Amino acid sequence: MVIVIAVFFSIQLLSLVTIFKSNQFEFPTDYAYPKVSLLLAARNEALLIERCLAAIDQLDYPKDKLEILIGDDDSSDDTAALVQAFIKDKPQYRLISITTQVGKAKGKANVLGQLAHHASGEYYFITDVDVKLPTKWIKALLTKFTGNVGIVSGTTTCEPNASFFSVLQSIDWLHFMGYIQSFANIDVACTSVGNNMAVSAKAYWETGGYENIDFSITEDYKLFKEVTALGWGWETMLNPSSLGLAWYIPSVTEMWHQRKRWLIGAQELPLLWKSLIVLYGLFVPSLIGLAFMAPKHALSIWISKLFIQTMYIMILRSKVGLKPYGILNLIAYEFYVIVNTICTAIFYFLPIPSVWKGRTYHKSDLS
Repeated sequence: MVIVIAVFFSIQLLSLVTIFKSNQFEFPTDYAYPKVSLLLAARNEALLIERCLAAIDQLDYPKDKLEILIGDDDSSDDTAALVQAFIKDKPQYRLISITTQVGKAKGKANVLGQLAHHASGEYYFITDVDVKLPTKWIKALLTKFTGNVGIVSGTTTCEPNASFFSVLQSIDWLHFMGYIQSFANIDVACTSVGNNMAVSAKAYWETGGYENIDFSITEDYKLFKEVTALGWGWETMLNPSSLGLAWYIPSVTEMWHQRKRWLIGAQELPLLWKSLIVLYGLFVPSLIGLAFMAPKHALSIWISKLFIQTMYIMILRSKVGLKPYGILNLIAYEFYVIVNTICTAIFYFLPIPSVWKGRTYHKSDLS
């Protein structure tokens, strides 16, 4: 119990210190723009596809050096029609119908794998339909492709709106992404971020492509693992130019399905990251146990944890160029984390399949 709490605090303090490392970018004025391909998987995305495409259309990158490939993954709504209407006078866009499975790939990995065969860029940029990209996104991630770097990730958080649930998800996403960046700043790798990443075409095809990679519903980590196993370097970015704004998940149940998917995929993470996830989950039970024996000490530890966590999130918010969260939101977030951690753990162990994008995945399918 004491060890869990002590290690948890050590990680909090380490992350707080290492997040201060500069992560800005400078784009050379004499830069020779390479051709890049943006790969976008879309399945039943009628509600958000226009928001996504409008942001893509504002990307600050030469249009003759950018191709946007959109894979309609057997949608049953108006996704394809909306895309066709948007791109009708935009030759750099292509809509490709995905109706079959290739190799080992399924779901999003299958769409991306097939789109890659149509891509002609030197780099493949990957995002999700629910993400609104910043205008300098491509330029920002490209600056990290130096030396032997083969894969680069930006940062994503939820775009808060009138829903308080969306605000809590926004804090939660940024908090988690902050840990990825903090450890990356001391050269400890975690994963790529599937809705905000780029991979060099050369590195991607050295893996054999998604059709030759063992399937995982966390396809971003799987690609990261395969690329880095081949000796390619990796980078992450946390700044305004690499910040994607995802649409929040409106349903609690849908969010738990997402978390279950992540936890299943996390089984393949290195031992260090698996240990950190377990530690994170054990902190609350350990604190509750301490409260029965030494309530004053437990209260002091909880207040200290809340203080450090609040400082950390405020720093993250500043580094991505967004206004600070309100203190009441950050206090509410603490209770959200406690409840959500417990509920996610219960949901993970329930004998039910994971449902994502209208498709059902059983544990035997996921990793």
